[in-house]
Amino acid sequence: MKNDKKKLWAGIWIVSLVLVIAALSVLCVYLFKMYNAGKSYDNIGSAVINSVVSEETVDTPISSLLSEPESKKVEDSSRPSSAPKKKQPDKINGNVNFTELWKINTDIYAWIKIPNTNVDYPVLQTDGDDAFYLEHNYKKQYEFAGSIYSEKLNSKDFNDPNTVLYGHNMLNGTMFRTLHNFRDPDFFAANPYIYIILPDRTLTYEIFSAYEYDDRHLLYSFDFNNKEVFAEYLEYATNPTESMMCNRREIDVTADDKIITLSTCLGDIDTSRYLVQGVLISDEPATVISQPSSQP
Repeated sequence: MKNDKKKLWAGIWIVSLVLVIAALSVLCVYLFKMYNAGKSYDNIGSAVINSVVSEETVDTPISSLLSEPESKKVEDSSRPSSAPKKKQPDKINGNVNFTELWKINTDIYAWIKIPNTNVDYPVLQTDGDDAFYLEHNYKKQYEFAGSIYSEKLNSKDFNDPNTVLYGHNMLNGTMFRTLHNFRDPDFFAANPYIYIILPDRTLTYEIFSAYEYDDRHLLYSFDFNNKEVFAEYLEYATNPTESMMCNRREIDVTADDKIITLSTCLGDIDTSRYLVQGVLISDEPATVISQPSSQP
């Protein structure tokens, strides 16, 4: 009888040990993915330009796809003078070269930058499954960190009453992780702007609110094209008093305005989201810093 009990406890101990090892293995794999995700976005940034775009565009770091200084451009004198076609001007705004980005992926339609955060990324939208860029990078390759993206419920021109952009809360600080910096009142006060760069114009949003919200799908839950619904929603968004993580700026936001909502998760809390919201205050034509001349 004693031997049977010993065998039983030995079996329980072995099974428990196996389960613990398996759980630790899963946890290690998860943490490895979290800390190493977003490698394809290394050195990404609209202010970092060092290398010339190669013909092997798909394998080129995205940071090299932003325009280079005019002084580095070299005219190709070997081009036949009788060529009938004229080179179309590149779509360059600031130092974001959309022409080169589109060679990689035509789903890239904007660039988002928030000063003093790591948010400095292309924005994508697919014609297919809205969740595609939840786990795919800007090259359409599987990547745990995914991309910054919008859904087809929003147009790509940011002319909707509320444009919602999604991004993961990565432990290594990438994607929308540093949105959580806005939980700090001092950081919130010192960093009021979100910039959206489009091929033809640049949008500036002033952040009016940052807070915890539930996990409802905003674009399915509210008809923002209905001004009464939008106005009622804004009453809460501009004064989210129920939130434990709320910072807000005294700005008059009405249903005649256009806002942007940046949405990310709260780590292991599946039923909540962290939202940073801004109101459009400036819509300026593209600032082209480098425009190639047409060749005869």
